[in-house]
Amino acid sequence: MRADHPLKGIAWMVAGVLLLSVMDALSKHAVSQLSIPVLIAARSAMVLVLLVPWVLRSGGWSALRTRRPGAQLLRGLLAVCSMLAFFESLRLLPLATVIAISFAAPLFMTLLSVPLLKERVGVHRWGALLAGFVGVGLIVGPQAMEGELGWGAGLALVAAFFYAASMTCVRWLSPTESDLSMLVWQNMTMGLAGAVGLFFVSLEVAPGMWPIMALMAVLVLLGQRCTFRAFRLAPVGVVAPFHYSELLWAALFGWVFWQEWPGPHVWWGALFVVGAGLYTLWRERMRTLTGG
Repeated sequence: MRADHPLKGIAWMVAGVLLLSVMDALSKHAVSQLSIPVLIAARSAMVLVLLVPWVLRSGGWSALRTRRPGAQLLRGLLAVCSMLAFFESLRLLPLATVIAISFAAPLFMTLLSVPLLKERVGVHRWGALLAGFVGVGLIVGPQAMEGELGWGAGLALVAAFFYAASMTCVRWLSPTESDLSMLVWQNMTMGLAGAVGLFFVSLEVAPGMWPIMALMAVLVLLGQRCTFRAFRLAPVGVVAPFHYSELLWAALFGWVFWQEWPGPHVWWGALFVVGAGLYTLWRERMRTLTGG
């Protein structure tokens, strides 16, 4: 049986999104200085080093045993595809635009949760997710109509789909696999994929980039831990809308570091996506209070 604690799941998701938003801002800087395979391989290796104390405290390698190695590998490969597409889109588009397009991920998660997890998505959750998707359309619509998004937008949408599939697999695997095993196997898969890519790119790394990649590793580990906990505690359709809060952080970081300030259409879209998240929170609170 999967747990169903929606309010706790939402709180963990909000915390995870904040941490991952900081990591995304650092990623935008990193991809302007490094080749993507170098970034993936180095960051994944650092995450695995940070996980060693947790592995030892949990019983060593026995804690990493998995009943579903094929599913773990699949999830790792989905994460690799998502990261490749996401990092490349950061080279081509402003941070807030990439994040706005990535808001398609919650809709993909809800769609995937029905056949994969057999979850029931009620009319209120569907309505909130669709309202959020309308908001995303408002955000990217003007640029799309003018043909300004192009290849970068396509990559951002591909990244959103693979991210949604990877995160849906977290809840799919949660009845039999621990958070630790999922983190280790995912980062091992990503690290190996990045290592293969090293044969085809420049390996030059400026000394100042190592501390940045180390901080990225810490942030992604903490962020993943929070999101894993969120999906373990609550259905995908409940916690997924709270990915939308990342837009606010992306707009702030884009303004501070790259002087990118979203236009009015972005804030109109944000009104929809934030409203959708708040409505979902209210519905879940009412459901908890009434027991129905």
